[in-house]
Amino acid sequence: MGIVCLGAALFLGIVNPYDYSETKAMGVEMGFLALGVIVFFVGRLIEKR
Repeated sequence: MGIVCLGAALFLGIVNPYDYSETKAMGVEMGFLALGVIVFFVGRLIEKR
């Protein structure tokens, strides 16, 4: 799930399919990147237990 969020962030940042302004696209991309990293590390912690 974390990898999917990271892929979505890259897709939205590069392709920008919704014609967001540069600032809004950057905000959405950073949000998805943060979500992806958090989900990835939480998954790793759960997996180690």
